[in-house]
Order: sequence, then structure tokens, then C-alpha cells
Amino acid sequence: STSLRRSPYQRILEDIELQIERGDLSPGDVLPTRSELAKHYETARATVDKAFGELARKGLVDSRSGRRTIVVDKQVPEAHAQTIGVLWHWTIEEEKQGGDFLDALFRGVREACAEYLLEVHFRAAPFQSWREIVHGKEAHGLLIVRPDFADAAIIDAIHSSGMPVVLVPGALDESLAPSVAADNAGGIAAAIDHLYALGHRDIGFVGLTATVPDHFERLVAFLDETGKRGVAVHPEWIRIAHENKPSKFRDHLSGWLSKERHPSAVIASDFLMTLSLLSRLSELGLSVPGDISVVTFDDPAAAAQMHPSLTAVFQPIARLGYRAIQRLLESIAGEEVPHLDRLTTQLIIRESTGPVNLKRKAEGHRAIRDTS
Repeated sequence: STSLRRSPYQRILEDIELQIERGDLSPGDVLPTRSELAKHYETARATVDKAFGELARKGLVDSRSGRRTIVVDKQVPEAHAQTIGVLWHWTIEEEKQGGDFLDALFRGVREACAEYLLEVHFRAAPFQSWREIVHGKEAHGLLIVRPDFADAAIIDAIHSSGMPVVLVPGALDESLAPSVAADNAGGIAAAIDHLYALGHRDIGFVGLTATVPDHFERLVAFLDETGKRGVAVHPEWIRIAHENKPSKFRDHLSGWLSKERHPSAVIASDFLMTLSLLSRLSELGLSVPGDISVVTFDDPAAAAQMHPSLTAVFQPIARLGYRAIQRLLESIAGEEVPHLDRLTTQLIIRESTGPVNLKRKAEGHRAIRDTS
């Protein structure tokens, strides 16, 4: 789990926020004492104080000196917002093939809108059409779904107009608009840790276009994390598709790798790309995980049902949608909103990863020497 890589401060903050969001902690509930939490998270009391201070700043708890810390009732005033708009710009094929992601994200959006008694309008259209939904539906704020780096200018124009806007997912660091995204770097780090512990030192990576922030972050994290561990990355073992049509992912892997020369493990930054990767490995006669271990990012229900079942980096997609609505409402209400709100990922270990095949590894290294 990536929770092991978070600092005690981050763990305390995120764990309590999640319990409040789920309803495990309700308004009026008393939190454990600072000493109890310090012992539980194996940290200093000062770290707990810092986390409580941030929770109080967000209006989630009352942590005044001399009192036990309690959860407060943080209500979004109805007068601030009744209607919001959700914009996304996917190709027809992306919507058809990637429907599981959108369904989960929109489920979280709908749950939040139902809780806060909001009217929500979904629209698949270029982001330049934002004024139509704002004026036509009298939206008080906008949710922009999965922008890429090329959209930064139009998003900043929306933000500069005074219209509250939140991106989900999509951390555009140069943009002024706040965003909600998964901890992509933490997810990849957990995957690398797992493979490294299994003895893998030859690791490949398959990704989508690097113009989409989530996938770019996963690629950068892959390079960073392998570098930290001194794992040599062979450029020929990295394949970036630059493709928005899932049906063509398999074409981009045609001719990639060979039965004699391949990494001992591959991380794929997208579930649909993983399916194409598995197809390619089958063509080469390579078994998973006997010859090559595979980790996928995203954990749809199908990942656990496949043979072998897939080791996957789980991201809380529905929670991304729910949290994005919360942040949008806070922005509409004039509250300070974090520029980037990260939700924790988790590595789910299944059958597609195993110890490195030492015989295959030796053969692979001989093949590399023979062709160098």
C-alpha cells in the first residue's frame, strides 16, 4: 500500500478526512486524543497538532486549546449554488471503451450533488463551449473532466472570468484552477517497490499520450522511482502510444519486444493498454507472470477476474468525483481551496506479478550483449 510511503502527517490528515467523508465520523463525534494518535501513527505529538490545525483550517473539526477535538457540521450554504455544469471532451471511442472510468467518476459526482441538493448538467463538448452551459443552464460553477496540457489556456480563461472551476482528474501545475487527482506518483512508487522486492531489475513501461496529466505523472514517476533504486531503464522497453483510440493500442505494441529480448516486468499506465499488452505477450509466447510480470494502473472489476488476475494500482475514481464537487462548492462559497488535492492510491497484489525468472533474466542479458 502507498500508505507506507506517506508521512505520518499525511496519513493522519487523509485518514480522518476519509472517515468524515464516509460518515464514519459524524458531527459531534470526539476524535482520539493527540497522545493516542501519536502512538497509533508512531509519530510526535507535534505532528498530530499540525494535522489537527489543518483539519480545523478546513472547517472539519473544532480543535481549540483545552478541549477535546470534535467533528463539526460543515454545511455548504444552499444560497451559494444550486446548479453546476460538468464538461468533458472525449472521442466517441474513448467514451465507449473507457466507460468504466467515466461511470465511476460520474457516480461520485451524482452522489455529492444529491447530498448537497444540487442540479447538475453533464455535457460532452469542447471546453471552449463553457459559456453555453454557464449561461444556458445558469451554472454557478464548472467541473472540467480530464483536461490535457493543451487546455491550460482555455481553463485559465474560465478561471479569470470569475467562474469557479475545478479540474478532475488533471493536475495542470501551471494553471490557476484547482484540481483533484489521484496520487499517481505514489501508486507507481508502490508498484516499483513491489517489483523490486520480487527481484525485478529490468522493468518496462507502457503508457498513453504524455499530454494527459495523469499519464504524464505516471511516466515521470516511473523514471524517478527506477532512478532512485539504481534500476537501469532501457529506452526500447518504454512505449508511449500518443493515441486516443483504444482500438489502436494493440497496433502501437505490434513489433514491440521479442521472445528473446524483453524486460522481466512491465507497468502499464492504463487498463485498456494493459489488455493490449497482454495480447502482445501472448503473441510472443510469453507467460504472465512466469516470463514477465505485469502491473496495471486502474483496478476495474475485470482485473480481479482475469487469468491470471491482475496486480493493480487502485485509484478511488468515485471519490475523485465526490471530492471535486466538494471543492467546487467551497470555491463557489469563496473559501480557500487547495490548488491540488491528492487522493491516496493502493497497490492490490494478485497473480500477474511474481519473482523474477532468473533463467529468463540471464538469457535476456545475453541477448542484450549479443546485439550491443
